[in-house]
Amino acid sequence: MTDTFLLNDFYTVETSNKADDSTIAATIKLNTNHDIFKGHFEQMPVMPGVCQTQLIKELLQEALGKNLTLTIGNNIKFTGMIIPTQHPVFNVDLKYTISENQVVADAQLFFENTIFTKFKGTFTIS
Repeated sequence: MTDTFLLNDFYTVETSNKADDSTIAATIKLNTNHDIFKGHFEQMPVMPGVCQTQLIKELLQEALGKNLTLTIGNNIKFTGMIIPTQHPVFNVDLKYTISENQVVADAQLFFENTIFTKFKGTFTIS
């Protein structure tokens, strides 16, 4: 079992397809009533970037069955806001490679043609 603290509380994985040993496609459903949204702009809640990064980490951990630590954030761009009332469900495409003790990941969080997050980074296997 891996260390996750947002999974099944802040969000659930509606569908997840591990196409091969290097690709994950998932549909995520947010808990729109979660306290995080109350603290991150109660009048207009948005999903914090740190939660988006943690979600990517947790998807990888679940797929690999290993705990990970983000060690390098090569390129992380938040190109659109995930507003839970407008996008309670969105998609994640995640490509990764494993070498020795590291996982290099390239991910996007999106809904239809709107890209919310572009992530490139390296995780160390704990």
